[in-house]
Amino acid sequence: MIAARREPWTLGGTFKKSARDGDAVAAKGLQQLADKAAANGLWVALYPHTGMWIESVRDAVRVAREVNRKNLGVTFNLSHSLMVGEEMRIPALLNEAAPYLFFVTINGADTGAAGGPWNRLIQPLGQGSFNVASVLWKLREFRCRGPIGLQGYGVALPVKENLARSMEAWKKLSARVAGP
Repeated sequence: MIAARREPWTLGGTFKKSARDGDAVAAKGLQQLADKAAANGLWVALYPHTGMWIESVRDAVRVAREVNRKNLGVTFNLSHSLMVGEEMRIPALLNEAAPYLFFVTINGADTGAAGGPWNRLIQPLGQGSFNVASVLWKLREFRCRGPIGLQGYGVALPVKENLARSMEAWKKLSARVAGP
């Protein structure tokens, strides 16, 4: 038996990354998933991932609008947003995502690192030249209440060390953004 090769960014082998023509197909299945999740008190968050059909937060918001379920929203992932070249548009993207934003992941990162390598886009929180506080300020501006997680995939430190460094940075960042 020979299996057809599917590119990693396609949906069912048919739709390329960010392709709008996949929205209706995905929405039908996602509506069913969201309805089953809602029946069990659960929420569903679309996770944009570089190279996949839903590659950017803008793609995820577009699909969430199409699905139109209160328990289906989006994740904003800083590293993937930076990877696909959205650095300068992050404040506007967060505004657009606000009504659907269920979860945010942050990490240290460098500015101007679109396209990789990942070790510039995922660093311990508090490292790198990207101003992570700018993301937190924007979230505070629209009173985001969803969880904020740490992206640590591929960080070349022992997990406990990465977590300790990142927690120290988180305390400083959150105190800075909390304000009066």
